[in-house]
Amino acid sequence: MEGLSVEEKLKIANSFLLDSPPGEVNDVYSDINVLLNNNAVFQEGLLDALRQYNTEQYVTVTLPEQESMVILSKYGQIENDRFFDPKSHQAFTVDHISQEVTEVEPHAPDETTEPLRSAVETAISDYVADHYPKGVSATYSTGETITIAIVDNKYSPSNLWNGRWRSTWVISPESGEIKGTIKVNVHYYEEGNVQLNSTKDIEITSSPVNSEDLAASAAAYSKSICKAENEFQNALNESYVELSENTFKGLRRALPLTRHKIDWDKVRNNFLCT
Repeated sequence: MEGLSVEEKLKIANSFLLDSPPGEVNDVYSDINVLLNNNAVFQEGLLDALRQYNTEQYVTVTLPEQESMVILSKYGQIENDRFFDPKSHQAFTVDHISQEVTEVEPHAPDETTEPLRSAVETAISDYVADHYPKGVSATYSTGETITIAIVDNKYSPSNLWNGRWRSTWVISPESGEIKGTIKVNVHYYEEGNVQLNSTKDIEITSSPVNSEDLAASAAAYSKSICKAENEFQNALNESYVELSENTFKGLRRALPLTRHKIDWDKVRNNFLCT
């Protein structure tokens, strides 16, 4: 990075950090610090990028004396390092580098929207528990809408791959309109570096909220979200079958023109010095 200004170096470093694959952001952060010689000039800028990464990627933390995970998202962000958990009604401060939680205190919900938010939270929590191995969800009251964040991570560094599913759903109770975005990121790095990044925007029409039966409305929202996410996953699976059986086979021959596999060890030995 010789010859670049501080601003240019920071811009490049932040782009690396924000593009970190699932479960690897701490490694990327450490490597960037080594490249920048742990220069204090860059630390605040890197911290801003790390805040952005943690909230955009729905990184999860654990509150003291609480077993369930809590999502960090812009919907629950009070200020830079201050968030709240809508389920336990607690506010807390998080260290974005160590992801340690401190300064936990009560956070009162909006009494007007809390009954519907709570009903949706219950329905979505049940759905996530049934369909995601290690899924975490959060249901927020966001003005005139209810916003749902869902994340599930699968880390398998011993097998050289990591993956993350994120979905966001915004419900307009008065109209019954549901808008969602699903994002899937998988990183496979055995003898190479391959990433899958898939994003899908979805719109669903549901029934307006039934103020006399909030649980029924919440169940309907959850069912609609479940159907949409299943359809997306099935389409993703089908695309991989197509890639494996047709697209990749069309890119190269399975065998060379001789119709025999090449013995690369034999070829290599022929070029070794004796």
